Amino acid sequence: MFKKLFILVVLMGFAWGYPPTRARMVLWLQPVLERLGPVGDAIVTPVERYSARQEVGFIIEQIRMHKNEGRELPDEGTFQRWIDKRLSTKNQGRDPWNQPYYLLKVSGQVTVGSVGEDGARGTADDIRKTVPF
Repeated sequence: MFKKLFILVVLMGFAWGYPPTRARMVLWLQPVLERLGPVGDAIVTPVERYSARQEVGFIIEQIRMHKNEGRELPDEGTFQRWIDKRLSTKNQGRDPWNQPYYLLKVSGQVTVGSVGEDGARGTADDIRKTVPF
């Protein structure tokens, strides 16, 4: 019995070490983690940040492909509709904290971002990626 438990713990440790698998595990464990309070938050927050970084990168790549197809880039006002029409993201264009992703276009650069856990743009917890266009 001890050997089986040990093997299970080791396998879960390896799975937890790989971020995409960790994100799936957190989804399964969400109800339990919510009951753990601050301990659960300490486990969930890094996974949410990883998920938001992955989606921001995916959205940037889709914008790059959109531009390479010769299409006009979305602007700040049409960005959410563009996501809804063109992309199938995990949370329908919303970050893990249920806030919409945002787009900024400034002097030949495009920034896609998430406001992060605090819900305010321009703070230290924002997740964003900027690329030249």
